[in-house]
Amino acid sequence: MRFKTEEQLLDEMKGLPEMKMAEEKKQAILSTIRSANVHSSPRRFSGLGKGLAIGTVLAATIWMGTTLISNNQQSALPAPQTPGSTTASPAPEAGKGNAVNDAPAAPQSEQLLSLIRTEAEKGKVFTAPYTVEHTVFDQVEKDWGKPDYTDQANGLSYSTYAKRGIVFGYNKGMQLADIRTNDPRLHQIHLSEVEKMWGKPNRTSEFGNQTIYTYDVTSKYQVKFIFQGLKRADNTNLVLVRYNVYYPQGNKNLMQYGSNMELLQALRELAKNGQMLGSMYRVEKDVFDDIEKQIGKPDTVSFINGITYNTYQDRGLVFAFNKGMQVVDIRSYDPRLQAITQEEVLQALGKPTSITAVSGQTIYTYKVTPDYELKIIFSGTAGKPESLYIDHVNIYYPRGTINFMAG
Repeated sequence: MRFKTEEQLLDEMKGLPEMKMAEEKKQAILSTIRSANVHSSPRRFSGLGKGLAIGTVLAATIWMGTTLISNNQQSALPAPQTPGSTTASPAPEAGKGNAVNDAPAAPQSEQLLSLIRTEAEKGKVFTAPYTVEHTVFDQVEKDWGKPDYTDQANGLSYSTYAKRGIVFGYNKGMQLADIRTNDPRLHQIHLSEVEKMWGKPNRTSEFGNQTIYTYDVTSKYQVKFIFQGLKRADNTNLVLVRYNVYYPQGNKNLMQYGSNMELLQALRELAKNGQMLGSMYRVEKDVFDDIEKQIGKPDTVSFINGITYNTYQDRGLVFAFNKGMQVVDIRSYDPRLQAITQEEVLQALGKPTSITAVSGQTIYTYKVTPDYELKIIFSGTAGKPESLYIDHVNIYYPRGTINFMAG
């Protein structure tokens, strides 16, 4: 293959868009290339010389592109364009002009957190134009097409658009009640930054090696920040992995449970049968092998005192089983339960069999049958009954946790 002459390369460089590179500079580049190829033909570049020439042209092009971007880029957070929508989520204003400004631009994480709150107050996530309460999923499907897959959990149907990083949760009337996004830009935000800008959350919970901060952004809408890892004294800088905009009222099946009182009473009746809200499986009667065949592999697995705990984050469920694979504990983190206060539990179920306080949580235990216990765990150990909310609920089979093989 014949290499290009110096004159040809110079002509091509002259043809590049104006980059304010003087002719002497271009000649100097060629002189450098010539000196690196003293053994080559006087009218040709060696293989190395050709590489240097090409690299120089590419470097100049990259330099030009960088200059154009730094001069013309307007926003650090461009709002994603959504097919089928007439409006897009607004992007925060960024400093105009070159990189040197009179006042430094706000960190991107602060911009994001401000944008998240602004959009959440409207019932939206910042990466989609749809709102909880006021949008039906039929409209989403019309605009975006069929979802990648749909599942049911915690009283809602959840449809996932994986490439967009969006999950829509909707009720039987197709009304959106939950919108989730895992946009990669969220991963730069840490728990300490959220607390600094948003203050302490209204509620804190832990589930599946994740910490969840819930904020009531309006009287109707909540933001749930999900951080990877569990918050501890030596581990407070957790990374945000996703957030939800949630409309609790839209997740109440008024035809089935007219009130929290009825929901709690239904919970107790299920517990008598060894079942949990949102699950058809039973403690004592079912083995985990069969459950896994039907609902797939768990998201996380942990072991405590000879019991295995398998977590299904999207379902809000944890199944615990013994060495014989017998299910001995089923836990629900259903958001419908998390909207119920300690006061309402006392009104619906009466005084518990026992009360304990462990690791910042209050546990009410109800002996629903000689073999089964219903455990209701509240976030917090102090405060008025109307201000403590359910974190999660267990149906527990104590006898199944005994290791008969030991001793």
